[in-house]
Amino acid sequence: MPLQEGQAQLRDLVVGPGTPYRWATLFNPMSRNVRANQGGERPWADGSWSGAEWAEQIAIPMRLIVHASGQAEWMRLHQQLLAAFAPSHQDLPLTFCIGGVEYVMFGRPRMVEPQSRHLDGHGYTNTAFIALDPTVYSGAEHQVVLGLPSTTGGLTLPLTVPVTIDATVTSGRQMISNAGTKTTGLTLRVNGPVVEPRVSVLTPDGTAIVRVWLTLTAGQWLDIDTASRTVYLNGTASRRGLTTAEGAGWPVLPTGAWEVAFDSPSYDPDARLTVSWRDAWH
Repeated sequence: MPLQEGQAQLRDLVVGPGTPYRWATLFNPMSRNVRANQGGERPWADGSWSGAEWAEQIAIPMRLIVHASGQAEWMRLHQQLLAAFAPSHQDLPLTFCIGGVEYVMFGRPRMVEPQSRHLDGHGYTNTAFIALDPTVYSGAEHQVVLGLPSTTGGLTLPLTVPVTIDATVTSGRQMISNAGTKTTGLTLRVNGPVVEPRVSVLTPDGTAIVRVWLTLTAGQWLDIDTASRTVYLNGTASRRGLTTAEGAGWPVLPTGAWEVAFDSPSYDPDARLTVSWRDAWH
């Protein structure tokens, strides 16, 4: 179900207006700090210098009023809160709705701290979420599916093939867009059969290309994350050592609309590339 204005969701738990968990203070995931470890005094000049700067991880406090009809009800609601904020071995999505639009941040739950509780069951609880990635992403993930161009090294002809997935298949190229204000990574799924698959994105810095120097047979696939720069064959075996980034480097998606392309030195009508991404904001 879509979130209502002012609500947030972690795992299966929704908090905010219309739930038993109301905000005691304003939910604010927008605070930002800068990490600038490379700095110091200028040895031969006034003032100081600073090197590369990055956004720091974000601590998001979530102070709640738990509305319950009695002590037993409060205990039940508290147990649901504990389950939602339980430790995790992987990053979790924290989804929230502001201005009628759903956004998501990724990180780890960090705290559930009950405060004073009334006999009628109402009480305050401090919770917290650490967004290890400070980027705000669109709640909706975008996706396009491409086939290989019908020819290589020359003209690109129209291609018509049987399609068994609920997506639009194009002949090797597609315009994709990032409606945010920050460059975002791409998640690439390459399904064989395909020889030495190559994915490229036209960017302001030139064409960014990732190429994997292996042949996928039917039923094999590659998962490529251009943000973390990982490449896995069939979901388990790393193929990072067989991967090269060329041109402008690993393909990412800047703000605006840009062309993504899927290529191979050998044409196969069954090869597929699925490109997934989210809009991103600072």
